Amino acid sequence: MLVDEQGAFLSRRRQRCRPVRRSRCYVLSAVLIACAVLPTTSAVFPALKEPEHAAICDVDAVQEANFRQLHPILEDLVNRTFMRLFHVRLKSPKCAYWGSQHDDDNAHGEADSGSCTGSVPTQGGGLPFGKGSSIGKSGQSFFPPPACSIDGEEGSGGAGARFEATKVDHSMTKAERKASDEAFEVRKLEGSDTCEEDLPGYFADLCNDEPPDSLSEDVNLIKNPERNTGYNGSHIWQAMYSENCFEVGSGLPRGRFGESLDMCYEEMVLYRLLSGWHASTTISIAKNFYAPGSKGRSTWAPNPEHFMRSLGRHPERLKNLHFSFVVVLRAIKKAGPYLQAYPYTTGDKKEDELTKSLVERFLQSQVLSVCSPLFDAFDETRLFQGSSEHRSQLKRQQFKSVFRNITEIVDCVQCQRCRLHAKLFSLGLGAALKILLTPTDMIGQAISRNEVVSLWNVVWKLADSIVDAKYLADLHWQAKDSNSGSSTTSSSPSSSAPSPPASDSWLPPLPPVGGNAASPQLSLTEADRLGLLDLAVGAVKKASRSGAAEAVVEEKALKSLATARPVSDAVLLIAKHYAVENPGLFTRVLAESGASAEAAPAAASAPALLGSPNAAPADAIIIGGGLAGMVAAISMLDRGGTVVMIEKQNYLGGNSGKASSGINAALETSVESLVRDTTRSAGGLARPDLINKLAEDSAPAVDWLRNRVSVDLSMRSQLGGHSVKRTLRPANAFVGAEITFAAGQVLKQAADDTPDQFRLMLNTKWTGLKQVPNGWQVLVNVDGKKVAVEARSVLIASGGFGHDAKEFDSYMLKHRPDLKDFPTTLGPQTTGDGLKIARTIGAKLIDMDKVQLHPTGFVDPQKPDDETKTLAAELLRGVGGLLLDRFGHRFTDELTTRQAVVNRELAATSEGRDFTSPLPPRSFALVLNSKAAAVADRHVTLYSKKGLLEKVSGVEGLAAHLNVSADTLRETFEAYNKASAVGKDEFNRTVFPAHLPVEDDEDFYVGFIVPVIHYTMGGIAIDTEARVLGEDGKPLPGLYAAGEASGGVHGDNRLAGNSLLECTVFGRHVGKTLPVGGTATVSAPKTKSAAPLQIEKASQSGEAEEALRAISAEELGQHKNLEQRTWVALYGKVYDLTDYIEEHPGGENAILDVAGTDGTDHFESVHNQRLLDSMGFEPIGTLATSR
Repeated sequence: MLVDEQGAFLSRRRQRCRPVRRSRCYVLSAVLIACAVLPTTSAVFPALKEPEHAAICDVDAVQEANFRQLHPILEDLVNRTFMRLFHVRLKSPKCAYWGSQHDDDNAHGEADSGSCTGSVPTQGGGLPFGKGSSIGKSGQSFFPPPACSIDGEEGSGGAGARFEATKVDHSMTKAERKASDEAFEVRKLEGSDTCEEDLPGYFADLCNDEPPDSLSEDVNLIKNPERNTGYNGSHIWQAMYSENCFEVGSGLPRGRFGESLDMCYEEMVLYRLLSGWHASTTISIAKNFYAPGSKGRSTWAPNPEHFMRSLGRHPERLKNLHFSFVVVLRAIKKAGPYLQAYPYTTGDKKEDELTKSLVERFLQSQVLSVCSPLFDAFDETRLFQGSSEHRSQLKRQQFKSVFRNITEIVDCVQCQRCRLHAKLFSLGLGAALKILLTPTDMIGQAISRNEVVSLWNVVWKLADSIVDAKYLADLHWQAKDSNSGSSTTSSSPSSSAPSPPASDSWLPPLPPVGGNAASPQLSLTEADRLGLLDLAVGAVKKASRSGAAEAVVEEKALKSLATARPVSDAVLLIAKHYAVENPGLFTRVLAESGASAEAAPAAASAPALLGSPNAAPADAIIIGGGLAGMVAAISMLDRGGTVVMIEKQNYLGGNSGKASSGINAALETSVESLVRDTTRSAGGLARPDLINKLAEDSAPAVDWLRNRVSVDLSMRSQLGGHSVKRTLRPANAFVGAEITFAAGQVLKQAADDTPDQFRLMLNTKWTGLKQVPNGWQVLVNVDGKKVAVEARSVLIASGGFGHDAKEFDSYMLKHRPDLKDFPTTLGPQTTGDGLKIARTIGAKLIDMDKVQLHPTGFVDPQKPDDETKTLAAELLRGVGGLLLDRFGHRFTDELTTRQAVVNRELAATSEGRDFTSPLPPRSFALVLNSKAAAVADRHVTLYSKKGLLEKVSGVEGLAAHLNVSADTLRETFEAYNKASAVGKDEFNRTVFPAHLPVEDDEDFYVGFIVPVIHYTMGGIAIDTEARVLGEDGKPLPGLYAAGEASGGVHGDNRLAGNSLLECTVFGRHVGKTLPVGGTATVSAPKTKSAAPLQIEKASQSGEAEEALRAISAEELGQHKNLEQRTWVALYGKVYDLTDYIEEHPGGENAILDVAGTDGTDHFESVHNQRLLDSMGFEPIGTLATSR
């Protein structure tokens, strides 16, 4: 019996760990590192310590061994019954918190500096939220996300899962069911222990494996491959990369207290593992991107262009894939004796013997049995080093807590199949780390059956990704050769794809050489050239290490590469053919040929980077990638302008992506009423010229958003401080995330397609600004190097200073020291860098003491004292949420201006009416009845999952939760109901929701809130043209500001919903009016300046569009099932989805339910038109309209 065979393994699992009460890790948006990344030019692995093995144990050998030996064995192994059954909980996932705070309408944000302000957790606790930041300043930027697992095609900062939970195939054969039953008996014996800090088995509970319960099951991985489902979970990846980091534990300056490009070893390891995971997921999606039925395909087809955009042009990401592969191999090597002796029992003796024989073959492969030095690329003994035992212990706590957050965050992936593979990968990586961090004699006690399954599947995924990377790169270059008239066999993405090669070539993606070999003119992008140059440098290093080149030759070769501007095509061509196969010869030729002399004539043909000092200046440099900067950039590009965008974070969106309540517009309401409400909110500092500009341009600006970037703004609500309903938001998404996602798509494509028109510089910190003869020179820091960029004009859209409370030159401490102890909703990047630089060149700063306190920042019951809070969206009060004191009484008009509500909160606090410990000072209750909660269902669901809102039953349940009198609550609600009937209450509130009354027996949602620093009204003085004003009040030529970096638009207090509006109005105005032209050379699309850049290239000509036949509703209705073919109308066109039904991740009913009808509304409730376009489906006709 299985239990008998495994008894020896299972009974030892608890011997070294004393069971203690498990302290649940605080569920942050799981992050691996956030402070910094590795330099893009660094080698994947350090030098081998045993030169005698170099010839057979280098990285090249591992890749070759993977193609020839490891990958074939693993492919057979994961198809065995034992390996394909993964135990997982996919039903009712427990997602307590899925990522970042969703700010209400804090729409302007300065990008993250890459700082690390992580604090050490207390014993047994998780890392506190909001202490980390983005991945820092290196070139290893945030991936354009893949389409599944935890991302969407051409991803962005989408703020939540926009698609329904997709389904998996739960079917099993009889043999698989038998194996599943056997596995269940094992899991009952395994248990789960928490090990104490001082024991050697401390990391035995690193992974949160699925316990056997009624909601967990065994799923067949072979029947549920990882591929493109269309699910967008980019918020998960973004949170993983950006929200947490370690404390360095040394004297190095970090985070808000200074800068450093250094990164502690623990962070480096975790970042590279996450990046390798991300790369593997991206490759899986690119390989299986186009579904059957799209563009006439009968099977899943690859998208090599998606691979090249995401990985092929970023060799550092592929290096992290290789690093992850070697780390997992190192773990398997260490656990070799245990894995070889493990009883891979399924109840089928013959099957089990085959599984064990494959494991044995893998463990006896040359790489694992001979190449010990290779695995020194990662040395786990270097982890947790510190100046004291206490410091080392804290690092161990952080490492464990951070990784366990990963196993929590994957429960927030709403696509079932995507969540399946996310959980598999996180558990497999965790198993590898657990093995490496656990004493060898304790491995058998620490590893569960499910972890064994996940470990082998993850090493296969990594091996498979390395093979597929070459396959996808080959497809890309074959198609490129075909399109350019090369003799290379055509293989475009839409043609029949060749099988992945079983080749011994392990080269990273390189361009093939076509045409006349005697004329080595390569058509290379900047990323292609970087990849070949990286290969050349690696060859020189390899030649030196192996003794094939002397030190003097190595020095000459490197100098020739370093001094060439740029390196000649001839050198790159030679590198492609010789750098790998004969690095010694390549290095000697390079050293002797004087490559730098050859590069001089070639330089004339290679255009300099847009905005660089040796090129014509760009039309504009935009500093900041929030909404203001993105709107300005798109508007300029539509006019044919040339733009350089500088963004401190490694992704676009800034704080704009957090906005959740909406954007104001005078569309069906008057301009005058918006002017009146904004003026009233601005108080004594209202500036009529700026307010009029904001209101008058609001309608065309919002129409532009709807039409230019295709954003749904169909929902309308009335927020605090408004006299009418004018705040717009999407029906099924968060407004900031939707807008920044769509705008980011446009700009990312522009950067890829027209690099001579638009240059996007992510992970780039702005450090200085000065005037030059042709306009302005912007100084930035890129990977630790100072770089100058020039343009005729500059737009400062770098955000405010609301988190600038601890810098030595802090604006917050200077102008509002009284707020130093208030929490904030802002990210740690919001430190006013742009304002400080603008001040040095004579810009005027105004209203710097005007800091907006938002009345409702959620108190997390698990972390009540955290200084960073999640905003309780204005919408919650707009739909009927009430604020109560600790006695159960209302104390304010919930829909008055933010400042007025805050004033009443502060007054109530001084009267002793705020809730007391363990809640922080100034805490009050936010209560929504079930009718109000239904109107804000998306928000309520999100906040409930985060644990910020709790559902209680009836007034009695609410009273018990608040510890107040139920009779008092009834009196409060009765008075509110009566006031709504007459249209006015004791606080002069005159606007009430239609969904009343509040009733005694209905459900309530309740959370606790405090006033928080939310926005800074002060900033750089501007006029109505957004021109920066000097101290004398006159415009500084060619200098503009928009968004929260500017000051004066909002006066004393910003009206809710006006921040996204300000970004759009003034950003669009700058983009429309800033001078465009001069001597800049622009790309072909610029000649079509009348037509905006599009998110997707047109797939059909106008004639082809007209050729689509009209299909009547009657004919459409005849195609409701598989027998008659399954047609669905979407956005006025008819699609045949018959071949896609079985592949649809949401199950066939999602299509069959709308078959034969216009399914646009149903589709829009979950997806959007961009997804439909990106999946490659082509219409068979247009839906005829009835007359």
